[in-house]
Amino acid sequence: MSKNLTLIDGHAIAYRSYFALTAGSGTERWHTSQGEPTAGIYGFSSILLRLLEKEHPDYLAIAFDTGKTFRNDLYEDYKATRAKMPDDLRPQIERMRELADRFGIPRLEMEGFEADDVLGSIAFSAADEGYDVRIITGDRDLLQLVKDRIIVSLSGSKLADSIDYDAAMVKDFLGIPPELVVDYKALVGDSSDNYAGVPGIGPKTAVKLLEDYGTLDGVYENLSALKDSVREKLSQNKASAYLSRTLAKIRTDLDLQVDLAQACTDHLNFRGAEDLFRQLEFKALIPKLKTLAPVFNKNELQLSLFEVSADPVL
Repeated sequence: MSKNLTLIDGHAIAYRSYFALTAGSGTERWHTSQGEPTAGIYGFSSILLRLLEKEHPDYLAIAFDTGKTFRNDLYEDYKATRAKMPDDLRPQIERMRELADRFGIPRLEMEGFEADDVLGSIAFSAADEGYDVRIITGDRDLLQLVKDRIIVSLSGSKLADSIDYDAAMVKDFLGIPPELVVDYKALVGDSSDNYAGVPGIGPKTAVKLLEDYGTLDGVYENLSALKDSVREKLSQNKASAYLSRTLAKIRTDLDLQVDLAQACTDHLNFRGAEDLFRQLEFKALIPKLKTLAPVFNKNELQLSLFEVSADPVL
């Protein structure tokens, strides 16, 4: 039987969970008695526990961003138009890192690279070793990683409405297979990441060009066959197209020294997680730890309980 490895895109899920809990109601209720903000870490913890309960992954790891990357060196304005992270979310990211450490879940990071690159490299390496890999994210960019043994679970408008994408579903969704997602983005650009692609080339035209000529290189090798308006846009923006392709492409070749045996969920430390939940006053989540502990770790000590309160549904 093949082993399954679940990889969590830490920052993407942090953002999704934070905004899911604070939309329409603000952050006022999401503080400890000492004033520490908790909306993001509560939502993240809830998603993690639901994953353990519903999916029971054999192996689990979480990737986080570390700051500026090689893409910022290539293009100064990369992601420059994105809204600043909410001030109260930033310290919660560190709490999420702490949660991973207390649980004993490997925390995957690499200076100079995004979590996407770390996820791509680990996923490809693990798939080559025979693992079935599932990447949990809210970022469509990761659809380019889908292939045999790798699926991407993409959050919907609600966190609970995630969809697992295989190659056929990516093709239905975007009109192109996963291996052409990067060339597609080179043509249409990405307003979220703030690179232009080829201005004036929209999704339908990009899909048609790739259907006809296979790749971005194939498109540029056949400019003479294109109608004047499309040829002119492509000719004038060739440098932008190829820069955009470089920015869009997730690295899958990083030299990451990761012992996947450490990601085995039989090693999860529920006692460590309970200690953090007590600090954060997550009364409603501690009973879930008690339920999950004996499922994953037969030697886990019985967890004592707070008086429980209603658990918000994400």
